[in-house]
Amino acid sequence: MMNILVSEISYNKAKSTFEALNASQDEFTFLPSAEDEPTLSARIREEGIRGFIADIYPYTGELYEAMPEGSVISRYGVGHDSIDKDKAVANGITVCNTPGVLDNAVAEHAVWMLGALSRHVATADATTKAGKWEPQKGIEVAKRKVTILGCGRIGRNLARKLGVGLSMEVTGYDIMENPDFGADSGIAHYTTNMDEALADADFVITLLPVLESTKHIANAEFFGKMKAGARFINSARGALVDEKALYDALSSGHLGAAALDVFEVEPYQPQDPAKDLRTLSNILVTPHVGSNTDESNAAMASTAADNIMTFLKTGTCVNIVAKP
Repeated sequence: MMNILVSEISYNKAKSTFEALNASQDEFTFLPSAEDEPTLSARIREEGIRGFIADIYPYTGELYEAMPEGSVISRYGVGHDSIDKDKAVANGITVCNTPGVLDNAVAEHAVWMLGALSRHVATADATTKAGKWEPQKGIEVAKRKVTILGCGRIGRNLARKLGVGLSMEVTGYDIMENPDFGADSGIAHYTTNMDEALADADFVITLLPVLESTKHIANAEFFGKMKAGARFINSARGALVDEKALYDALSSGHLGAAALDVFEVEPYQPQDPAKDLRTLSNILVTPHVGSNTDESNAAMASTAADNIMTFLKTGTCVNIVAKP
């Protein structure tokens, strides 16, 4: 029996799935582990661990020295920027992820955030619970213009929900030339020009990956190109947004509102204590819960586990993002 360690956060999100995996096969045992790098690395050395399922905690060095050559790290999720893939590969470690299984969950959460901004749900709830009666006028989203930055699986899923389901006018932005979205995609217009994508949108939703070219892409210049009163939503990665610039755009009134499910530092810490986004009344914030559903957690757990088991038995798996 080979022990596989699982970030305790991931394990607890899908405990029943990992327990079922342990009961259904006799080659591997999935065990929760503290995820801080020193504690995790010490346990890996002590037990000779060759497989680890990682959550969003960032690993910068010791982990890759602790795991033996031929080991595998499987990200519980799609994004893998918390893993230093260069160091992993340099130490003979393969990295994989769980694409596809959380697309609907993240897209749905983006819809709920868009709706909450449109009808002031968060502030209406807070003021009513505080004993006040302060109805605010909202907007209907049908026929409103929404731009989705990033037309991958999640972006396309979201486009169908907004374009077909809510009758919004969807513009898709990405770097692909002449993509084939299909008649039922929900995307009415597609562009590779960022200025065009931002210019007349009532809502801008980012689902871009974090690359050198996209880090802090939502900066002061970006927000300045959005029309006055527009609303901004980040459902992808916190590092896409210059949070100080977002604070300025919201506090000045140029942006009507924003909703964030992800932050550059998690749990959230303001980049400037004088520009704490939580102090603003026109922002909705959630603690990185876009993919945190019963269905998505079960699928991520089973896929991450299958990555590990398949790799350790065969030397490969279908979801590799970096390998020696």
